[in-house]
Amino acid sequence: MKRFFGFFLLMGLPVLGADPSMAGSWRLSLNVNGNTYAMLCTFQQDGEKLSGTCKSTEGENPLSGRVQGAKITWQHQTPYNGEILTLTYSGTISSATEIKGTLDVQPYAVAGDFTGQKEPPADGK
Repeated sequence: MKRFFGFFLLMGLPVLGADPSMAGSWRLSLNVNGNTYAMLCTFQQDGEKLSGTCKSTEGENPLSGRVQGAKITWQHQTPYNGEILTLTYSGTISSATEIKGTLDVQPYAVAGDFTGQKEPPADGK
């Protein structure tokens, strides 16, 4: 019986060490140059590759990025005062429901930070 239990315990180890999934919707709070902004990013994940959209009061824009272990990076463009800004995020996945990191805004070379909370799925599961 001990051998049987040990076999199933060992089978579960690769799953426990698997990279966290970013798939789903994340509510972001951005702090840029002393100003706060809210954003909703919805990620699809295929291995390390991220795609999806980020939505703010300025509209919804496609994103692209990568997940490597607990590190995440992505970027998207958004209109602002008649210009197109490129926002690049670099962060850490703190838990299955929390991310945080830094933000670079070009062409202004302005830095900021962000935190994000994963939204529960619409079906509540």
